[in-house]
Amino acid sequence: MPYIIAEIGQNHNGSLQTAKDMVDSLIGTGVRAIKTAKRDINSFPESSKTTEYKGENSFADNYFDHRCALELSNDEFIELAHYSKNKGFDFISSFTDIASFDFLVKKVKPTAYKIASSRVKDYKLLRYVREFNAPIILSTGMSDLRDVLIAFDILQPDAVMQCTSSYPNKYDAINLNVLKLYRAKFPLADLGLSGHHLGILPDILAYNMGAKLIERHYTLNKLSKGTDHELSLNRDEFIELHERLLDVDIIQGVETKNVLSCELPAIKKLRSDL
Repeated sequence: MPYIIAEIGQNHNGSLQTAKDMVDSLIGTGVRAIKTAKRDINSFPESSKTTEYKGENSFADNYFDHRCALELSNDEFIELAHYSKNKGFDFISSFTDIASFDFLVKKVKPTAYKIASSRVKDYKLLRYVREFNAPIILSTGMSDLRDVLIAFDILQPDAVMQCTSSYPNKYDAINLNVLKLYRAKFPLADLGLSGHHLGILPDILAYNMGAKLIERHYTLNKLSKGTDHELSLNRDEFIELHERLLDVDIIQGVETKNVLSCELPAIKKLRSDL
């Protein structure tokens, strides 16, 4: 059974109501978990307040204010987590710093904590997280095998996700065969794909290769302002994704070879040895 994660991330554009609308719209799609991210804005370097950040998808003239515009307050974040759980979803969050992780542990208690690809080499953070023995999903974008092996050794995560950190991914950068490598290296961990590609074909192939977790960004409108909306799936695409993944289960069938009842008419008509 596929475990589909909808990453609403910054696609709520800093609006709690939009985030709730996104959760509501995912009911009945086959999505199992809502995912977002927690950042401690105050931990950003002072330079972020003077770093120019202008463009069609920017929400402020400098990066610090841009990030502030896209973040939910702590109280809003807690409310979103409760709202998602009350609607029947698991709630997963990534985090960028120790303060954010502490907030999640003490105030939110997500179903699982995701190590974002950008934090794979933040060994201080990884060692701190490991002390809590929490359910961990490790995303592996921006990493080579050595990076992944070190992070895995520190964390002993429950799941490892192949990921390529480009937006959007082209097909030649998705590298699903890495899942075979991960299965050999991490036989007890669940595997997954955290995708930033267009369409759903790579997700279907990944699931057929043993990826139980499929994570995709979600949007209410691909034309909305923001960098992630274009590469995100909409509601209809999440429904189709779920249906196609269930088809994979049906098509794979069983590991025994027997004559099937649907073959009996053909046997009667075509077999000459009867």
